[in-house]
This record gives sequence, C-alpha cells and structure tokens, in this order.
Amino acid sequence: MAARPLARIAWRNVRRNWRHSLGSMLSIVVGFIAIGLFSGYIHDLIALQDLWYSEKSMMGHLVVERRGFSTSAGEEDPYAYALREDAQAFIEEFLTSRGKDVEVFTPVLAVSGLASTGRSGVAFVGWAYDAPRAARVRGHWAWNATSGRPLHEAPPNSVVVGNGLASLLDCTPTPAERAQGADGFPIAEVRPFTCRQARLQLTSATEAGQLNVVDPQIVGMLDAGLKDLDSRFLNLPLEVGQRLLDTRVVSFYVVRLADPASAAALGAELAEAGRARGFDLDAGPWQTHEFGDLYRRTMALFNLYRTFVVIIVVTIAGMSVFTTMLKAVNERVREIGTLRSLGYRRPHIVALFTMEAAMLALVAAAVGLAATTALSALIGQAGVSYKAGVASSSVPLTASLLPRVALFATCFLSGVAVLAAVWPARRAARLRIADALGHVA
Repeated sequence: MAARPLARIAWRNVRRNWRHSLGSMLSIVVGFIAIGLFSGYIHDLIALQDLWYSEKSMMGHLVVERRGFSTSAGEEDPYAYALREDAQAFIEEFLTSRGKDVEVFTPVLAVSGLASTGRSGVAFVGWAYDAPRAARVRGHWAWNATSGRPLHEAPPNSVVVGNGLASLLDCTPTPAERAQGADGFPIAEVRPFTCRQARLQLTSATEAGQLNVVDPQIVGMLDAGLKDLDSRFLNLPLEVGQRLLDTRVVSFYVVRLADPASAAALGAELAEAGRARGFDLDAGPWQTHEFGDLYRRTMALFNLYRTFVVIIVVTIAGMSVFTTMLKAVNERVREIGTLRSLGYRRPHIVALFTMEAAMLALVAAAVGLAATTALSALIGQAGVSYKAGVASSSVPLTASLLPRVALFATCFLSGVAVLAAVWPARRAARLRIADALGHVA
C-alpha cells in the first residue's frame, strides 16, 4: 500500500478519534510548555547575570591591569602594582588605535577609607573613574542612580554612594524598586533624597602613607548589586579619587568592545605589545578575572540546577506523553483487528499508527509553540520581579522562547509519541485477527 493513502487515513484517524487525540495532544502541549518556559527562564537569568556584571557593575568586556594587582601581594601593596602614567599612556594609545574593536574604555582607581557626615564613621570601598566614559561602558545602566543623579550628570566634586551606605550616613534614599522598570533596566530620571549633611567627608591613606581628606557633595545613590557591598560602596570622579589618595596612578582599565567574543584575543595582543614595551600587563575577559569569581561560582550552580531540573522536566513530560499515547493505542486494538480483517498487513498497521502519532505530535507541538509564545509574552509584560539570593535589587521574571529549545521539544516529544504508538501497534498487529477483534481494553 502506498504511503500517501496511509497518510490520508492517518490524518482522518487523528480527526475522528478526537477524544484520544485530545488527551495525547494535551500531554504534548503541557510538556512543550514546561520545557520551553523553564529553559527560557534559566537562559534569561544567566543572560541578565552576564549583563549585570558587564554593564551594571561596569566590568565592560576586558579588564587591563598590571600583573599581580589582583593577587594577595597586590592587596597588601596596591601602589606597587598600580598603573603609572607611562603604562597608562601606552594602554590608552593601544586601545585608541583599535578603534574598530574598542567602543570605549575608562581608567579606574580603587579607593577605600572612612566616610563620615559628622557623626560616626563608616568604612567604605569604591571606584573612582572618568564619569562620562564610564557611563558609556555601563550601557543600559548609564543612569545608575536610584536616587539623585549619576556622576556624569553632576558637578566635578561629587560622590554617589550605595543605598545601604546612604542609610548608615543618615540619608533617606528613594526605594530602589521605583528606579527600575519592568524590564529590570533603570529609569533615567532624578529622584529626590535627603541627607543630614550634604557633604561627605572621606578620609584615606595616601600613597606616601599620610592621611588625607576630601569632602565631595552627595549627589546620588546607587544599587551596588550585592547586599554586603551596597553598605560600603561609593563612586567618585577620577580626579577626586586621585586627590584623596594624592596620586596619579590608576588601578586598572575596563574596556567595552564591539564584539565581546574578541576580549581574550585582544587582551593577549595588548599584553604581548606591553611586554615589548617593558610593561608587565595582564589583560583578559572579566569572566576569568578575580572580579568574576562570584559569577563563575554562580554560573556553575545555575548550570547544575538547570541540568538537574531539565532532566526532571523532560522525564516527566516524556513519561506523560508515552503513557497517554500507549493507552490511546491499546484502546484501539479492536480497530487494528478490523483493519487486519480488511487485508491490511502488519507493516501497514505499524506505518499507519506511526504516521498518526507523528501528525498528532506535530499538531500538538504547533499548539504548544503558540501557547508557549503567548505565555512567554504574558510573563514578560506582567512586570513581576522577585528578590534573588545576595542581590540587592529585584530580578525581573522573564522566560524567552528559544528556537533551539522549541526544536528540541518538538523532536523529543514527537519521538516519544511515535515510540509509544509503534510498540503497542506492533504487538497488536501480531495478534490473531480473532483475538484482536475480541480484545477488551
């Protein structure tokens, strides 16, 4: 018997046995939605983590520093591993010459000391940087102030402090949630705040080992990303930070690239060029830097969690489809006996049920695709957010539908449906016609 007539019969059976078809389709649709939404949620969460580090935390794509700065020796004596003016000139010359690859870069000076508004002092850590260039590195988070305004919109002698640190300094910030849109990105507008003292006194040890003080004006507050860091972190213009430490050095450079995938190659090229000029530089993606240690550990946990849950979801979905299809075919043994009495051979029976299961699965996958797309859009537009672990700000709940996941779900669930149909169909086709006609489901 030709394949085309069998296909027509199979499609007719899908429509005529709609009760069986509906149950099988429902199990495939639910399985498709479960696989699609969970995989999309984990994908979006990982992508957001990457974006938080590269833009919100201003890591860019490439970190350039003197070799040893991020080691324990560099922590004990950061000035010994800082970038002097000659090294800064070389790095900026190199990065400027790669204008097609490098979008923007900024020098960063790590600062620490004691912050006070006149009462008790609070220990702080922070970054001082070129504010206009840093805003370009931050991309979506160029406006990083949850209260007040960011540094690139403020006067030269300004400081932006973390929300937790602001509370310790007798400041009342705007709740961070009001500064974040439903998509998780900041809303660029000035929000009011109050402080007991408008100026913040910062005290730190200079490169020469003496104490120095600056008193910038508090112009805004920011979300530092992590709860612990948020209570100690602040940002300064580079000139103010260098004045506080009485130095011209910088700690490192962060670089935003046109193609993030080129970070490792460009970093290796920069380090090699530096060695030729007598500078021992370390340049590479932030993911491999000490800054990325928490990110690497978080991603390892996410990947383990994703693998574990995906196995569970796929197994449950597969078992559901398998048992539903198996029951649907077993209930049609008498129909198979009738077809055998009309002259259908065993291969025809198996081929017929294989086609029927494949058609049913493809229709169900199409419905599942439409349902998953609609649910994904609905979740994205709902504006739901939640607190996640050590993050100081809310995480928007999204679940994108990924083409590769949709393809996997279609192939996997269709394969399970076909397998579940072929096995009982082969077994029923081997029965004697009389036994098949007398079969009781």
